[in-house]
Amino acid sequence: MIKAISVAGLETEGTPFKKPSVQLDEAARTISLGHLTWIECVVDNIVEETPKILENLGINMDPSVLLSGYVSNYEDKGDTLGLMLPFVVTGANKTQTSPLLIFIKKDLVVTIHDDYGGKITRLYNYSNTLLRKLSKDPESWADRQTILVARIIDELSEANFSILRLIVERAEQLELDLAGARQIEKDLSLELSDMKTSLLTFLNAVWATYDTVQNLKYGDADLISDDETILGKFEVLLGRLDRQIQMSENVMQVVATGINVIQAEVSNKLATLIVWLTVAGTAVLVPNTLATIFGLFPSNEGNFYWMIPTLIISTIFSALVTYRYTKRWRVKSFGMRKFRSIKKKLHHK
Repeated sequence: MIKAISVAGLETEGTPFKKPSVQLDEAARTISLGHLTWIECVVDNIVEETPKILENLGINMDPSVLLSGYVSNYEDKGDTLGLMLPFVVTGANKTQTSPLLIFIKKDLVVTIHDDYGGKITRLYNYSNTLLRKLSKDPESWADRQTILVARIIDELSEANFSILRLIVERAEQLELDLAGARQIEKDLSLELSDMKTSLLTFLNAVWATYDTVQNLKYGDADLISDDETILGKFEVLLGRLDRQIQMSENVMQVVATGINVIQAEVSNKLATLIVWLTVAGTAVLVPNTLATIFGLFPSNEGNFYWMIPTLIISTIFSALVTYRYTKRWRVKSFGMRKFRSIKKKLHHK
């Protein structure tokens, strides 16, 4: 079901206009009004609704080709350019991606997404301000729609970046937990696993967006401007995406270090258990040997007044000696220092 269709654009004389909440047929008729038209569509099922929208708008492209991409896709058919970019969404400590489809024809930009694309809808609310700044020259149609597409991708990138901030907040809480506020290794391990999955999903989405933006800049599509100044906007986007990748890799190091901390804590506890088992075993071994020797001589049967103290003293002495030398081999915990060091580097960046 199509939930909402909104139209914005420039009329023939260069005046911006906006028509929120229109029907699909009316949106199709609006295309002929001006130099540039942006049709913003919100649907509940992208796979089913996109072909209907494209057919009504006269866009000859099979959306299944774009949707068949892993996270993003790019298809240039000369008179039509299709893009699929990922929205990163999160909920209940789980992160996934939702597609944003962008179709570009001469003087027409169509965006199709589900409810997760709220950032693009908010951008539409300021479309008059954005469109007013575009060139009014009829020959500059490629420049106008390139700037609009770059602004849409920038808004998507910023929306995805907010998800990384949420993951960083979870990493900060994890640092407090690993510092000793909570000692439930099973829960922390589950949180680390979810956080690592979220980071990998985010990284895949950013890399996919990076590849698509590169295709826009260097793909030489007919519908994209050749002006170096306008193409520089894509270079700025690539720089932002590159910084997002670096930051997410730093957070990944924090998560990996957290896993090492938990493994070190478990190893320390296991080593402590081995130490005490070794001490107990050795402490019993020495007096047991002495008792065996005493039992070999029948003449010692009535000499318990000196045998028992001897056994007690030998037990204590062997336990102390064993504990002293076994303690040297106990596993030392070093992960927390490394964890804090990487966290400081992340804050500095």
